[in-house]
Amino acid sequence: MLPPYLFTHIDTLKAEKEAQGIDVIDLGVGDPDQPTPPHIIDSLVRAAHNNANHRYPSSEGMLSFREAVSEWYAKKGIAVDPAREASALIGSKKA
Repeated sequence: MLPPYLFTHIDTLKAEKEAQGIDVIDLGVGDPDQPTPPHIIDSLVRAAHNNANHRYPSSEGMLSFREAVSEWYAKKGIAVDPAREASALIGSKKA
């Protein structure tokens, strides 16, 4: 059996404290506390109308993204080959 998802547990604890009348500052998932700026929403809408964006990327991810990841690591002194050592994943969590 898988362990409970951490953020579900945190949400339960938060709800319990709020039910007790305690004012809780939610630092859980990191949801924004400000609305998304209009220029970002407009850009997302334009991208959604572009048929080229209606496909899944290759399993290795977009090269431009992997190059950006490699550049980020290079600033930290770590060499990463974007063609062989960088990959785009949907996410992970430690059990």
